[in-house]
Amino acid sequence: MKEKNNIFKQIDTMISVVALIVLICITFIGVVFRYVLGTPFSWLEEVQLALIIWIVFCGGRYAFETNSHVAIDMIYDMFPNKGKKVLLMIIAVVVTVVLAFVCFYSIDYIKIMFQYSISTSILSIPCGVLYIPIPVSCILMMIQYWINTKQELKDLDKNTNEKMDKNINKNTNKNIKEEV
Repeated sequence: MKEKNNIFKQIDTMISVVALIVLICITFIGVVFRYVLGTPFSWLEEVQLALIIWIVFCGGRYAFETNSHVAIDMIYDMFPNKGKKVLLMIIAVVVTVVLAFVCFYSIDYIKIMFQYSISTSILSIPCGVLYIPIPVSCILMMIQYWINTKQELKDLDKNTNEKMDKNINKNTNKNIKEEV
C-alpha cells in the first residue's frame, strides 16, 4: 500500500521528467532540421510551450517536497523557536492564499479556453488542455507545503525538547558535582 501511495505521489514528478526528456529531444531534433537540413518544424514552438508549462507546474510539488524553492531564511534563523513557529504558520497561510488564488483563476481561465474553443494555431490543441496542470499542481503544492510545515513544526518541538533535556542534564550534573 505504501508503495502505491509513493508511486501516486510521484506521478507529477514522472510527468515532469518525461516532459523534460521529450522537450530536450524535440528541441535537438528541431535544431538539426532547421540548421542542418534547412527544413524547420512549424509546430515545434507550440509543443515546446506546452511541455514547459507541464514541466514547471508538475515539478512544483516536487520542489516543495524537497525544499528546493528559493527561500531567504536569514530573518527566520534570527527568531527563537516560538517565533519560528509563528513565522512558519504565517508563511504557510500566505503561500496557501497565493496558490489558492492562482488555482481559482487558472480554473476560470481554462473554462474560458474551453468555452470559446481556443486552440493552438498549428496543431489545434485545445489551450485548456495545456493549462490543466496549473490548478492541479497548485492543489498538490498546497498539500505538500502543509505537510512540510507540519514536519518543520515537529522538528522545532523536537529541537526545543532536546535543548531542554540538555539544560536539565547540565543542571543535574552541576548539582551532583556541588554535592560531592
